[in-house]
Amino acid sequence: MRPPSLYFREQWRTNTVGIAALAVAGLVVVGFLLWRLVPPALTASGDPARSADEYRLSHDAISIAGTSVKLFVLDRWHKGGGAAVNILIVNGDDASSRWMFPDNGQTILSRDELHAGDGAGAFSPVTGLVLTVGNTGGDGPHKSLYFYRVGGGPAVRFMTADDVISGEQVGADRYLVLSRNGMHSTAAVYSLIDLRVLSQKPMPDVPP
Repeated sequence: MRPPSLYFREQWRTNTVGIAALAVAGLVVVGFLLWRLVPPALTASGDPARSADEYRLSHDAISIAGTSVKLFVLDRWHKGGGAAVNILIVNGDDASSRWMFPDNGQTILSRDELHAGDGAGAFSPVTGLVLTVGNTGGDGPHKSLYFYRVGGGPAVRFMTADDVISGEQVGADRYLVLSRNGMHSTAAVYSLIDLRVLSQKPMPDVPP
């Protein structure tokens, strides 16, 4: 007969191995179930360089006054930080939806709602959006303005500068932009009909 102490030591080792095996099997099962429950289109990028990225669609909709359109922001999260990279446009009448941008290569910094008339009425219907978008190109970071017409096609870029200081609707079909390129600052008025420059002039230097 083997000594009792040796018997219990071997029995304890056997039990420990069995418990560890069951724990590993349980973790595998739970991980598989979670993988099946999370929508792959909104969790990871197909780009190997962004394999750690996670995409999350906002739960709260942004309403567009005077329409049934709802906007849902798509955030990309990477290493603890998040940024808005696209917007899902949903039609509340027929539940159809589409993305505002064809890819997620931009960072949406802000949005400005454009209203019918002169834009003074807080409850007047929204006719479009101007989005400030950040990009990093080969020549350094810059900002662009995109115009989205409610009910129209994808957002269209109409200007790019080193920095967009301000943007403001100044009429039913006009938009004022203050921007900076290098050491030069400019004020320009754009048409919201065809996005061409109606007037552009340099801003004065800061007084001494």
